[in-house]
Order: sequence, then C-alpha cells, then structure tokens
Amino acid sequence: MKTYLAFDIGGTKLKYALINDQGQLLKKYSEDTIKTSQSEFLKRLNEIIQKFHQASGIGISVPGKVNAKDKRVSFGGSLPFLDGISFGEALDTKLPIFVENDAKAAALAEMWQGSLEDINNGVMLVLGTGVGSGIVLNHHLVYGSHCQAGEVSFMSCGKFDKDNLMGGKGSAVGLVQDIASHYNLVDQNDGPQVFELIRNKDVFAQARFKDFCWSIALLIHNMQTVLDVDQYVIGGGISRQKIVVEGIKQAFDELRSENEFVDQTLEKPKIVSSKFYNNANLYGAISKFEIGDKEFKSVGSV
Repeated sequence: MKTYLAFDIGGTKLKYALINDQGQLLKKYSEDTIKTSQSEFLKRLNEIIQKFHQASGIGISVPGKVNAKDKRVSFGGSLPFLDGISFGEALDTKLPIFVENDAKAAALAEMWQGSLEDINNGVMLVLGTGVGSGIVLNHHLVYGSHCQAGEVSFMSCGKFDKDNLMGGKGSAVGLVQDIASHYNLVDQNDGPQVFELIRNKDVFAQARFKDFCWSIALLIHNMQTVLDVDQYVIGGGISRQKIVVEGIKQAFDELRSENEFVDQTLEKPKIVSSKFYNNANLYGAISKFEIGDKEFKSVGSV
C-alpha cells in the first residue's frame, strides 16, 4: 500500500496530511502559513518533507495558475510571493511531485471518491476567500488554453471593479467577517457563532446570508447557460453548514421562478454538498498519482 504526502497551501494555514492509495487520511497537520519570504516558506516545506521520507509521492494544492509541465506557479492568488516558484526545482526531494490549483484539486478529489465520482458533467464550486471552480466535462477536468478555466472569481456582477466581481460577492470569508463586524464579535472569523446568528434569523445576519446565497445561485445559473452540466458541488469549509447548500438551492429556485420562460426551457441541475469539505484540496493534491487504478485526464492545454 502506497502513502502520499499532501499539502494544501492556504493564505492563512498550511495543511498537510498522509493519505494512502485507498483514500484514507492517516494523519493531518496544520500550522500558520509562513509569509515573511519565499525562502523561509520553502525552507519550512522542505523540513516537513524530510520528516516523511517514506512517502511515495508529494501532492501540492496551491492558489494561482499552475503549469503542469514544470510545476511552476503564476500569480499565487492570496499568496503573491509564490509567483514564479517551480516546486519541481525548489523542493529537496527525489519523490515524484504533482502540483495543482486549489479549486481544481478540490474538483479532482470529488471526482475520485466524492460527489462527482459518478457524474460525467459537473462543477465544483469552492467558497472561501473568493470563489474557485473546477469544471468537469465528460469526466475530464477542464483547464483551458492557459490553465485558467473556471476562474469565476473574476466574473463581473455589474461594474467591473473589485467589489462587483464574483470573488467579492461570493466570498464566504467576507460573509462571516461582515456579520461578525456588525455584531461586534471578538473574533471576526468566528464562523460557528455567525451561523448561529443566521439560524436564529437575526435581521442583518439573515439578510446578508440571503444576499450571499443569491450571488452563488446567480453564478450557477450563468455557468449553467454555458456548460449545461448535471450537478454543482458546493465546497469549502462553509459547506459543512447544511443551511449553506439549502440556502443556495432555495435562492436558485426563487431565481428561476422569476422567469417562467427560463424555468421551463433550461434543465435544472442538482446542487449538492461536497463530500470532503475543506479537506478536498488535500485529497485532490494526490489524486493524479495512480490511486485505485483511476487516472484522470484533462481537457485543454496543460
């Protein structure tokens, strides 16, 4: 049985785990992401790798655009110091390395053993600081000509400024922080307390949550007019809250009910929760190794 070392590099936390070829998460760790410098960050990554020399391969989920050939990251999303890093060159190991964009990694996880496993055409939506997506057509992950297919955070919701891009409108972090700030919570990232306020139907919290759900429902509608898929999977840590998927589904139904022609013409896709929640990036990071005799192909230039 093979064991793989998976990394999920996030803007706040660096998570890593040992996952075997049966999809069992054996050990999981989490620490603050080092942001002081690129060299200090890579030093820490190499220190961790040396502790797990028994691994058969290393998988890395990372924000930004990833070139699969040289494992080089462009832009780096919320971690701009990652721009230009080639993990194939920077890591002190002879183990095989797979590097994937974080949202695409989440989609691969759901394709492997999750909510997209038996779905030919579907979309993974990851609700976090922004909105990431992985598009699956004919059970192939779509990359596009520049490895940027599915960058829905850059979709416009009106004016073409930061506040009106989907990454802001559909930000789960923004939702929690706005409500926490309104109620003067000590911890501005206290998700559980924020959702308790939403469940208790506090006026501001309920209205802000409904607006959030409508933004995601509108995104799903717009994507569906182009992609015509069977299922949308809602992921990210926020998806553990059952009312999130329920709220998005309700908003989607209300949206369609406003236009009878649309409702009768366009087939309605399913909207479901992720299986792996905020662990999806870890599973997806190692999914392209030959796990369970499954190999995932891709559509587009990689």
